[in-house]
Amino acid sequence: MPRFLLGLLIGLAAVGIAKTGAHAQAPIELRVTDVPLETALAEVRAQADLDLVYANRLVEGRTATCTYEGADREAALDCVLEGTGVQATQVRRGQYVLVPGSSGQKGRKEPRASLTGYVLDTETGGRLPGANVYLTKLGVGTTTNQDGYFVLPDLPPKTYEVRVSYVGYQSVDTMLTVGGDPARLSLGRSTVESEEIVVEAGSTSTDEDARFPGTMSVALDRISQLPSLGEQDLFRALQWKPGIRKSGVISGGLSIRGGDPDQNLYLLDGAPVYHPWHAFSLISTFQTGTLRSTKLYRGSFPVEHGGRLSAVLDAHMKNGERRTPKAVAALSVLSGRFRIETPLTSSTSFMLSGRRSYLDKIIGRRHTVTGPGGRQDTLRTGYYFFDTSAKLTHQFSEGHRLSLSYYHGRDDLDLRLPFDLSLDFSSWLRPADLLFEVSQNWDNRVLSAQHRYLAGSDIFVKTTAYYSGYRAQEASFVQPTTTASLSSDYRVRLHDTGLKVDVDYHHSVSHELEGGLEVSTLQFESMLDSELQRSSGALTRRYQESRVGAAKVVGYLQDTWTPTPQWTLRTGVRTSYFSGGNHVRAAPQLSAQYIVHPQLILRGSAGVHVQYLQRLRDRYSLAYDLVSSRWIPSSERVQPATGGHLGLGAQARLRPGWTVELNAYARGVRRFLVPTDAFQEKDGIEGPGIEVGALLGQYTEGGKRAFGLELSTRFERGRWDARLGASVGRTFVRAPSRSGFRWRPSDLDVPLSVRGTLSWQGRNWNVSAATELRSGYPTTVPVARYRLGDPVEEDPMTYLYRPQINNGRLPPYFRVDLSVGYKFQLLSANWTATVDVFNALNQDNVLSQTYRPTSTGVNVDRQRGFPILPLLELKMEL
Repeated sequence: MPRFLLGLLIGLAAVGIAKTGAHAQAPIELRVTDVPLETALAEVRAQADLDLVYANRLVEGRTATCTYEGADREAALDCVLEGTGVQATQVRRGQYVLVPGSSGQKGRKEPRASLTGYVLDTETGGRLPGANVYLTKLGVGTTTNQDGYFVLPDLPPKTYEVRVSYVGYQSVDTMLTVGGDPARLSLGRSTVESEEIVVEAGSTSTDEDARFPGTMSVALDRISQLPSLGEQDLFRALQWKPGIRKSGVISGGLSIRGGDPDQNLYLLDGAPVYHPWHAFSLISTFQTGTLRSTKLYRGSFPVEHGGRLSAVLDAHMKNGERRTPKAVAALSVLSGRFRIETPLTSSTSFMLSGRRSYLDKIIGRRHTVTGPGGRQDTLRTGYYFFDTSAKLTHQFSEGHRLSLSYYHGRDDLDLRLPFDLSLDFSSWLRPADLLFEVSQNWDNRVLSAQHRYLAGSDIFVKTTAYYSGYRAQEASFVQPTTTASLSSDYRVRLHDTGLKVDVDYHHSVSHELEGGLEVSTLQFESMLDSELQRSSGALTRRYQESRVGAAKVVGYLQDTWTPTPQWTLRTGVRTSYFSGGNHVRAAPQLSAQYIVHPQLILRGSAGVHVQYLQRLRDRYSLAYDLVSSRWIPSSERVQPATGGHLGLGAQARLRPGWTVELNAYARGVRRFLVPTDAFQEKDGIEGPGIEVGALLGQYTEGGKRAFGLELSTRFERGRWDARLGASVGRTFVRAPSRSGFRWRPSDLDVPLSVRGTLSWQGRNWNVSAATELRSGYPTTVPVARYRLGDPVEEDPMTYLYRPQINNGRLPPYFRVDLSVGYKFQLLSANWTATVDVFNALNQDNVLSQTYRPTSTGVNVDRQRGFPILPLLELKMEL
């Protein structure tokens, strides 16, 4: 499948490029004598199908004499220019710039130089990544990299008209001279909420990588327009996009185009984050206010990223680049947070942020209770999360900077409650003979050092060294009877240390080459220490440790080729070696963009991805793997999971302020692990243990395929902004069943999903409404009930007969959210008060349901979503 997709896309691109240059083979016949040079150039432009760029004052008063017959376009142009004092310099195929030259020189030989510079924020002085720099007459353009730097190499030395634009900022038109020092171009924020972007031939859209299907840059400053769950959150904002949804009720991550959550790679300043969630997946570990830029690659991503099958989220923290210090503090229903950005010196900046939930401070963590007869006990109801991030950036020179980033986040749950909990909350806080204790915590710690160096005007080198650690602990004590109890201490650790070097070389306006090398080591550790007391005299102790290590080496090479102003092709290959099992894999990628018209763009992509890590959990025991993420690396026993994808897309601007985008995708995955017994419930005390072999015995290799269509449209007029996203698609899994391996709907299969938002932005007020309607998730419905037991037994066991997995579906999901914000000034500070109403219509949505057999029938237990929740956030900015 991947070879067929790559071949198909290569063929279409080749045909398109061939058609673009088809007129080049037509015969050319020129016979002019002492005619104005401008007239002769018009004639050669028409016959040779050339794009000639020149200033009118350069050709005024000049004449040309030429006689030529043939099919060589360059020779025809040389004939016209010979003896005129004007020479032609080729920029790319079929495009020339005319510059002054000696009367006997035929052109295209004079020295070339690069047009370079930085795009900055006028207010803060911070550099803007992804800004568009476009030479209006030449029809070529580029975007700034993560350091705000741009380069247009191999240009004739002259002055060009340049347009610089960036979403949310006012565009700037200026003149820049090739070969000078790097320009510093400052953009001010637009007074209008958003500025319309028109994609011109030879330029990019809002982002360099957005030229390819499935790629999007997240407008972080517009997330505040969307309703939230108490505070603005990146992951919740992404769920308003087609094809992106939360995968589970409590502990699920993001499912992107039907992929499993562990098939997504999350990067923070170049370092992977392995568990990017707080509060049982209610909010992400990424504080939106600390981020400078965020890109999401769905299905198709550059070869510099890899190791996952579904998507890559690449986030970068703010550098704290401000001319004056800034402080932000906010309080929401979920947490309190702060952020400080300040310059330390003229070349050093700093950013520090922190966040913590405070529910445990309100209700308390420990509760002394008194029962009948004066009996006392101490119960616990503690939960909190926190995260802190910091970044220090030092600029040695204009093209030489070093940044150090740090992130640490943690969740902590501490419970001691009666074993027989009921909905009568007053019964919780009483002494009990039968109880359970749970002490669970999980955290991420990330350190990253990034060195960015401009080795030449057209060579940019980025070196990243990182450490990412994930740790989880599950300690529990369960006493279901007065004589039986279970105490366990389960711990999981993951250490990922790596070094990566990326080189970006701008060979010409037609070719940008990128290459890199990455080396990393991974260490996986787990430990279980448990004691099971079945009766007063029977005690069983289990102690197990598991340690697995691996090394990974990755190299990649990529070329972005713009042969004509209309076509852009990106080809690349990523080759990797994984020491566990000595696996070597090559993953090719191909993407293409064709600009049919400035208001219509077509895109396509195809490629292969490889994933060496898979997240698994024990499916038997309640003593471990409840909330922790346990990653299993590839080995001789576990083959790497591989996937192929195909993406096609079209983007159109129907009228000013109205854009429409349509994307189609198909993806297939092989050799990813699925449960051997899908009906196995995690309801036992003892399990098979934590050894890797015991865990792998519960899984087998399976396959997955997904396909769908995604429609996005946006309409802006004045202060109004309306967006609508719809997706139709299916996701199937090939997994064991009672009749062998068969394709069945995946747990994440959602055939139809529609989301819409409507917002109004005033000077002080902003109001928004959002709605979601989607198909219910698949569920397995039993078709019969039967009882088994000995004929002499009075109470035989009752079972459910479920011959097919996911043979039913939950009711459709529908929700409406509202948000109202007000900005005001008080005590020399800028304040924003926001009220969010989650599930404003109080819709009773069913998120999951289970079936329990009884002696007389079947009980259906339904887990429902949150009811209507009014939530308040107050933010202060100095």
